[in-house]
Amino acid sequence: MSVSSRILYMKSIIVLLGAIMLLACKNDIKEVNALAEREKRPDMTGENLELVYSDSARIKYRVLAPEYIKVNREKEKYEEFPKGIHVLSYDPAGKMIGSIKAKYAKKLEDEMLWEARNEVVIINAEGKKLETELLYWDMKKELIYSDRYVKLSADGQIIEGNNGFHSDQNLNHPVFENISGSIEVEKQQRKQ
Repeated sequence: MSVSSRILYMKSIIVLLGAIMLLACKNDIKEVNALAEREKRPDMTGENLELVYSDSARIKYRVLAPEYIKVNREKEKYEEFPKGIHVLSYDPAGKMIGSIKAKYAKKLEDEMLWEARNEVVIINAEGKKLETELLYWDMKKELIYSDRYVKLSADGQIIEGNNGFHSDQNLNHPVFENISGSIEVEKQQRKQ
């Protein structure tokens, strides 16, 4: 075989291998796209759910939600409640001690941080009622906080924080930013 025949033969083999690789890549691209699409999907979804969070066989929280999405990826781990949530919390004896309602919520797993948005209402064991549009609940530190307008109603009194607040998760020690409010004061009659 002459040198020019060998070169032509090698070029033909290279072109043939290139065509085979190109055809193989088309199938691989479809597979890659399918895998990427699967990667975007949540790991778990559900409707009309009741989730129970417990510790040492004692219920700590019950979560009721019309829609549930769980994502558990290496860099992204969260539970999302896009149509709202109702959380009931319990003491160690099993007595309900509070609740949280919101039209949207998300729990970041690694941070143990909840975000609740849109008509958030918290009621604690003493009947204190907190209302806001955005609330964060740090489960590790057992704190709740917001940087938005907050209204706390308790025993006929209303306290408003126009730039947010922070408190322990039971609302026992709230601290408000830029506060206003109304407090019911008893009139005392003077004796003459």
